[in-house]
Amino acid sequence: MALPLENLFSRRRRALESAGQQSLLEFLAPPAESPEAPSVQPPPAPRRAGPPMRIGVLGSGSGGNAVVVESGAHRLLIDAGFSCREIVKRMKELDFDPQTLGGLVLTHEHQDHCKGARRLLNRFKLPVYGTAGTLSSAGLRAEAVRAGGEIRSGERYDLAGFIVEPFLIPHDASEPVGLVVEDPCGRRIGLVADVGCRTSLAWGRLRDLDLLILETNHDLDMLRNGPYPWSLKQRVAGRHGHLSNREAADGLPELVGDRLRWVVLYHLSRTNNLPALAAAAIGETLDREGCPARMAVTEQDRSTPWLEVS
Repeated sequence: MALPLENLFSRRRRALESAGQQSLLEFLAPPAESPEAPSVQPPPAPRRAGPPMRIGVLGSGSGGNAVVVESGAHRLLIDAGFSCREIVKRMKELDFDPQTLGGLVLTHEHQDHCKGARRLLNRFKLPVYGTAGTLSSAGLRAEAVRAGGEIRSGERYDLAGFIVEPFLIPHDASEPVGLVVEDPCGRRIGLVADVGCRTSLAWGRLRDLDLLILETNHDLDMLRNGPYPWSLKQRVAGRHGHLSNREAADGLPELVGDRLRWVVLYHLSRTNNLPALAAAAIGETLDREGCPARMAVTEQDRSTPWLEVS
């Protein structure tokens, strides 16, 4: 006779606890605060008049992630998680010329973030930037030596006409980072694509933004009751996995303000999430905080129309 689902979870939890492994209750519990304290950051420079800053999400999810950032003549690609051909196709759908790119920044080495990187670099002769761990694990150290280079958490870099500041995030990769990108007019976007939990370091960097790209990977109930094997459920919901809708919503009040114009929901799971659930969680927080920011939900199979910050 089949046991009820909750009994199966209870039995599996007891077996894991007796073996000294993390239980379901533990990996779904709110994470402890990271011991890493944020460094003191100077206030952002005031915004100046200029052409709008545009952000085009070429697609997002476990099948591939890539974001184009444009400000006047300056253009930067963040991650290249699709094939080179698919990236070029989606850029053209946004009426964007890949020949005008000034560089590629990688957040980490997982295939859904760097699948098309080498082909793209060779085809368009782009410089590539990433942490030492990312470049090494992605097999792109030689390419970075030829054009590009290593970036380190806490440093600020002038890349393709933008000021880019990487910061370490908790994820099961070699040296993953989130990014803050500032254009010549002082407009700022922040991106955390794969982040297992909120940390003081990451959340300290993501303040005073005009646009926030925030992971809303899964709904906890859908993950718990879904088809993933137990080990994968632990990985996704663990502190070096992915951020849930609820965790993103709970952390959002620290990041909202009068300056914020867009909140972009990123890296949604097809199996363990629904766009409506992610939008409801984030929308409720924005309404409660009285934040004027608009919300955009990204998709895996198509580009998101340009988002503008003036």
